[in-house]
Amino acid sequence: MAFTHLVTARLYEHIGPIDRGGRYEDPLQAALDEKKAGEVTGGGSQLNASGGIDCADVEIELADLDAALDLVIATLERAGAPQGSEILQADRVLREFGTQQCLAIYLDGTSLPDEVYANLDFDQVVKDIGALAGPDSYHGAAQGAEETGMLFFGPDAEAMFARVEPLLKTLPIGQNARVVLREGKKGVNPRTTRMPRH
Repeated sequence: MAFTHLVTARLYEHIGPIDRGGRYEDPLQAALDEKKAGEVTGGGSQLNASGGIDCADVEIELADLDAALDLVIATLERAGAPQGSEILQADRVLREFGTQQCLAIYLDGTSLPDEVYANLDFDQVVKDIGALAGPDSYHGAAQGAEETGMLFFGPDAEAMFARVEPLLKTLPIGQNARVVLREGKKGVNPRTTRMPRH
């Protein structure tokens, strides 16, 4: 069956190809198959100057730009699409969507005492912060040359940070962490704060 409307879902999230497929593309294809409304035809990542992922694209062919487009948006929002995500057609924004906000915690990877890194259990840190951020909030890590980001998603980044901040202040690895609330598209008004050293 030929689907004549080519659109791109742009998700303002640091997410790699494998995770993008599991979180967004596979559920979307299943929903489109069920309604015979279209198909996922590809995807990609937009990189920033430092090599990190600014956003991810999912290319889709649809039967129409009404019910099929509504189905795409509803499915991606159920999967956790961040606020500020867009449906594009030939670089024109058809719709903006998304319900989740990102709380990004970038751990200082270079300037803390050596024993902080030697004693770090990264998986435990993720588990402890995730328990406060909310169920299934952890969406992965972003590795950089000087920082390692932990990305948590929920409906309200400010509320997540209010729950997480007291713990982060006590963790040795939390020192000097750069925290970005509502990280993603500039239109969702991101706010950056720096954790104190102790």
